Amino acid sequence: MSLARTAYELATSAAGPLLRVVVRRRLKAGKEVKGRTGERFAKTDRPRPAAPLLWMHGASIGETRLLLETARALKTHRPDLSFLITSQTATSAELVTRAIKEEPILKGCALHQFAPLDTPGISARFVDHWLPDLAVFAEGEIWPNLLKQLRKKSIPTALINARMTSNSLKGWSRWPALSQSLFGRFDTLLAADRQTAKGLAAIIGRDVPMPGNLKSALSLPPPDALDADRLQSEFVGSRACLVAVSTHEGEEAFVMDALTGITRPTACIIIPRHPERAAGILALAHDKKLKISQRSAGQPVTPETDVLLADTLGEVALFAHLADTVYLGGGHASGIGGHNPLEILRLGRAVTTGPNVFNFSDVKSELEGQTGYYIVETPQDLADGFPFSPPTQGLVRSLEDAARAPMDATIEALLPLLPEGDTV
Repeated sequence: MSLARTAYELATSAAGPLLRVVVRRRLKAGKEVKGRTGERFAKTDRPRPAAPLLWMHGASIGETRLLLETARALKTHRPDLSFLITSQTATSAELVTRAIKEEPILKGCALHQFAPLDTPGISARFVDHWLPDLAVFAEGEIWPNLLKQLRKKSIPTALINARMTSNSLKGWSRWPALSQSLFGRFDTLLAADRQTAKGLAAIIGRDVPMPGNLKSALSLPPPDALDADRLQSEFVGSRACLVAVSTHEGEEAFVMDALTGITRPTACIIIPRHPERAAGILALAHDKKLKISQRSAGQPVTPETDVLLADTLGEVALFAHLADTVYLGGGHASGIGGHNPLEILRLGRAVTTGPNVFNFSDVKSELEGQTGYYIVETPQDLADGFPFSPPTQGLVRSLEDAARAPMDATIEALLPLLPEGDTV
């Protein structure tokens, strides 16, 4: 065992009492869900399903969305599977819970739990209780104690859609023995981009397949036609519509400043990445003398409403349907690195975003300069270009054609790791 790994195990073991204080504080801050904090300590009254169980873990909304899509695809091949999906955030928990409740393919065969804290004792209790037949981690969720417990039980593991920044890869490379023991022992390791594939290959000493970014396979569900028509008539009217998707702190101000600089009548919809930031966004709009309505509070909208704060989940397709241009957050906020533009482009909507999209550098390289995808530096750039020209039909078709390849490769890699069972 490496010195770094030993130090990590000792530190996380000693942190046990402190973690209870941390979780209580998070609960008071609204970052945990009342009645479910026991799940953080691998304490649950939910029994393990009798069917072959696939445990899938991702951090937040982006990762859980791609895991849900992966589960749907696996279920079409292996209808006997059950799924345990864990995540870190309350918003991702709500997303997964709704999908399990509403989607026939997941209903009755999937459940959500909050991710356990990565201490030796909690990890052992979690693995002993659930005993998954396969554990799948998404993107950058690497937890040494959990991985150790899985390997002690000879449970196969996979890291899919692995995505790491250059700084993350440099950090892992400083601990070669630890990194080799973590990444090198995954039964399946698939990278989302060339940078991650090259970096991980250097760490583990073998090639890492790069089927592409799984998020390219994600698609937004069609909007409810009645809801879209109602919003069009009651809110947008004859105005143009600017929709800001997945915004972070500072980006709502960017969008509102652009809105005030647009010369034609324009309605604006803001969908924050974290809906719990609603109070600050409302205060910001009031400071800027903009009329704003909060969707989660059921506040009415009219053609005189400047901004609709869409602090709800699962409605991006509805609002994107109304958009003349979409501003995609994460490119102006510090340290975020951008968000995936492909879903919006595949809907035929123009996408604008900030320049700091280092987590999607491959996508940026492929799209930059093409009609439909635009980098804006300042609010005035967004105002001057609005509404931006939408993607060409040729670009939309090419994105649709390429969308399924990463998912097909991922499913092909995961199926052999599962125990034998019913196949389609």
